[in-house]
Amino acid sequence: MTSLDMYKRPLRVERVALDVAKNAGVELFMARADEIHPLASGNKFYKLKPHFDYARKNGIEQLLSFGGAFSNHIHALALMANEYDFQSMGIIRGEAEYAKNPTLTAARNAGMTLEFVTRKNYKLRDDENYLTALGKRFPQALIIPEGGSSPLAVAGCTELSKDINAQHKSDILTIASGTGASFAGLVCGLEETQQAIGYAVLKDQSLEERIASFIAAENAEATHFNRYSIVQADYGGYAKFDDTHLVFILDWLEQTGILLDPIYTSKMCRRLVEQIVACEFARGTSITMVHSGGLQGWFGMQDNVMKLAGESSWHRIQSYLQDK
Repeated sequence: MTSLDMYKRPLRVERVALDVAKNAGVELFMARADEIHPLASGNKFYKLKPHFDYARKNGIEQLLSFGGAFSNHIHALALMANEYDFQSMGIIRGEAEYAKNPTLTAARNAGMTLEFVTRKNYKLRDDENYLTALGKRFPQALIIPEGGSSPLAVAGCTELSKDINAQHKSDILTIASGTGASFAGLVCGLEETQQAIGYAVLKDQSLEERIASFIAAENAEATHFNRYSIVQADYGGYAKFDDTHLVFILDWLEQTGILLDPIYTSKMCRRLVEQIVACEFARGTSITMVHSGGLQGWFGMQDNVMKLAGESSWHRIQSYLQDK
């Protein structure tokens, strides 16, 4: 039986050389969680490992979760389940033709069973009656919420803060936030003098309430609720991608040598740069950004990149991905 930690690499924190930050007197660092595990990069490892540990401890052999057709979570769940001898199933929003895309092809090749549902039915993924019925259909499965967003994931992501601080302690830790569990865990793992910023990549009015609920459930100290903020960074909506955003990603790659994913970390970094330019951080502030992985998402965007910026831009991205 393979250990879940067998392929985990030490988290590396590196200085980021960005002109706008240097001019503003802000020290930038990046926690390279994208490098931490070959199958579940970024926050996915921290969120999923507690679910695998729970399943193994309780003799559960199947893991079931929800996601869109290009879901990083579904991709990571499938690959980890295959490696660690679990069955996996994904409830996928959209049409069956999506099964041919790079993300779901990789999931299927890893042995994941896919069940496609309409967008209307997908909205039931948190409904108590729906989950009860799903549990009856799959009585041997551990049902994991969309994005792995659960109290187990929050507990796992407190370890992310600890791993970062073991390498470098900044004034502020930042991460892109989708469902909120990773950010809540990051907050719960803060040291006393630290702050955290979560960059919301979705238009989700319930996000702040959900994050507060996660933090409370983790039995965090009351002071944690005064040490974080949420900044909107959706840039038109989840998964919206245009030439302006691509130019930012390519410029970041040119300056730093780090490729960002198109949906999460790139939006966090773009909004953070805007804040630095607007002098929202005092000179001398040190900030560590979490690279939450998701680079596999680029494989489904080749046509989009070539249309927006030409073949040479895609080759730059492709070359980086191949080197990794």
